[in-house]
Amino acid sequence: MTILLVTFAVLLLIGLPIALAMMGASLLIIGIEGIPMSVVAQRVVTGVQSFPLLAIPLFTLAGSLMNDSGISEKLFAFTRAFVGHIRGGMAHTAIVGEVFLSGISGSSVADCAAMSRVFVPQLTKAGYDAGFGAGLCAAAATLGPIIPPSILMVIYAWQANISLGDLFWAGIVPGLVMAAAMLALTAYIAHKRRYPKDQAFAWSRLRTEFRSAIWALFMPVLILGGFRMGIFTATEIAGIAAAYSLIVGLFVYRTLRWSQLPKILLQTAKETAVILMIVAAASPFSWYLGFQQAPQLLSDVLTHATDKPWVILLLLNVALLILGCFMETIAIMIILVPILIPVLNLFQIDLTHFGIILLINLTIGQLTPPVGVLLFVASSVTKVRFGVVVREVTPYVGVLILALMVLTYIPWLSLWLPQVLK
Repeated sequence: MTILLVTFAVLLLIGLPIALAMMGASLLIIGIEGIPMSVVAQRVVTGVQSFPLLAIPLFTLAGSLMNDSGISEKLFAFTRAFVGHIRGGMAHTAIVGEVFLSGISGSSVADCAAMSRVFVPQLTKAGYDAGFGAGLCAAAATLGPIIPPSILMVIYAWQANISLGDLFWAGIVPGLVMAAAMLALTAYIAHKRRYPKDQAFAWSRLRTEFRSAIWALFMPVLILGGFRMGIFTATEIAGIAAAYSLIVGLFVYRTLRWSQLPKILLQTAKETAVILMIVAAASPFSWYLGFQQAPQLLSDVLTHATDKPWVILLLLNVALLILGCFMETIAIMIILVPILIPVLNLFQIDLTHFGIILLINLTIGQLTPPVGVLLFVASSVTKVRFGVVVREVTPYVGVLILALMVLTYIPWLSLWLPQVLK
């Protein structure tokens, strides 16, 4: 097991992609142990042969269709009319808009790209720092995987064998807590830097923007309402989201053209392939860790260290935040969840509650260098230097960690809605 982990780390350090690093380390160990290669093939096929994973390409497609059809712009225009009149209103618009946007796309990267493209030029023109705008968009995009639907939720629910519906409902309140924390920090920064207000609040403007955005706003209602009423399953939600985005873009807003679809489908295929390659490569990797009783070893270490669940959660938060600086989110989830599930069961930690804790940790990891993908996306789209984005996003990382601590130790914030809606 030591050779497996060291080889994996070395392959990562020399720049190999996550999937190839996991597969290379697994093949080395399997060769040393003399395990038949047929086992590798079986584990790889088993890793991706799961019905819930069908939601991944469909959610990815829905996010791409939404961004290319201009649905995100409609949402942002509505939220600007709603909160733009307060100091730093355009900055608040990005966060409030992301709350709505998260209920559609399920992808932090897609949301970050959409917001950076739409907001940063407007913020700069209105007198905000471009670096602040890029950092704000990166931070706000962390809501994408927390407020349902979410690609990461699909993967975790599949791994932990829990209800995806419960996990969807569990993410709503934590997402609002995170948004409130970022809004409070944004208000402080706006007053400190004397950022401007937008135009005065007007009910007529709000009604106009609401009518324009109503089709976009209806999408989260359709998805969660239809699921709650049993009209379609959690996996079918992804297909509904993709179909709805296509119909609205082509026939309602008419901002999406048929000629764009081949490019969108190709991009969706590429993004899905990357995710499923990691899933497939992680299967023999995780299988060997299980074969070597890594979950039992971890349980023994933790039980000897403490018998208090709150300490276990603290240790896991620290470990996940550190791992998030160096590893890609899906890789962390696929490798660690099978190892952690027996530990969580031993300490009677609710798996749905921990799923939210894990996802928040992973999204914070997307904001921390050197592997913070949202930092790179925001920097690339806005042409703001990477170091400037890191500096501006650091206060948001701090408040998100505070929100994480609150959500870790007040579990009913995550579990209240799933229990009420059962």
